[in-house]
Formats: sequence, C-alpha cells, structure tokens
Amino acid sequence: MKTEQLRTLQTLRVLREQRAASQLAAQQQRCAQTHGALTDAKEQLRLHREAVAREAGEIYASLTEGLSVASWQAAQDRLRGLSDDERLLEGDVSHVSSTLQTQERERELFRQERLSRQRQSDAWQSLLDGRESCERVAGELLEEQGLGT
Repeated sequence: MKTEQLRTLQTLRVLREQRAASQLAAQQQRCAQTHGALTDAKEQLRLHREAVAREAGEIYASLTEGLSVASWQAAQDRLRGLSDDERLLEGDVSHVSSTLQTQERERELFRQERLSRQRQSDAWQSLLDGRESCERVAGELLEEQGLGT
C-alpha cells in the first residue's frame, strides 16, 4: 500500500475515532440527564410518602375525636387515591431506573468502541510513521549515492 493511501486511511480512522468519542460524550450526557431525572423521581416519591404519612396521622388523630361515616369513607377514599399515586410514582422511579441502566450499558459499549478506534488509529499512525521514516531514510540513501558517484 502506498504511503498516501496509508495517510488517507489514517485520516479516516482518526475521523472514526472522533465520531466514537463524540458518541460517547453524547451518551454520557444522556446518562447524566437520566440520572438527574431518577434523582427527581425518587425525591417526588419521598415527598409523596411524607405527605401520605402526615395525612394518615391526621386521619388517625381525627379518629380519636370521632368521625362520621361519611368522613371516614372520604378519608379511606383519599388514602386509596394517595396509595394509587404512590404506585404511579414508584412506576416512574422504576422506569427511569431501567432507562438509566440501559443507557449506562450503551455508554460502556460506546466507551469500548472509542478505545478500540483509538487503538486502531494509534497502530495505523505507528505504521504510517514507520513507513514515512523508511521512505525518508531510503531517500537520503539515494541522495547520498547520487552525490557520491
């Protein structure tokens, strides 16, 4: 293979390495965003659970004062609704957590791809440097022979 072809291939390998690096950076950004969303979802769930505990405490306190049947049924309905909301929030946390795990696996694949491309690029650069060095030495020898005769 000619040196110019090697240079062209090396340029392509460098471009592939850059693309792999930018894919990795983009995936890292997506992971960071999803991690933030997971933190937010967990915080919403925590705050909701605190609200449920407060409301349940208020209902329990009102039990000691005596509740009408209608008030008791309304309290039960409210607690059921809060329980349903909690299940939805738990589902959100689970979904975001699953998404984050998937994105982290993809990030690892992109990282491995970038390392592979970097190694290939380094190997080709070494090959190209060796070729250019050999051609330079050969050119110098030819020049010396041409001057010596």
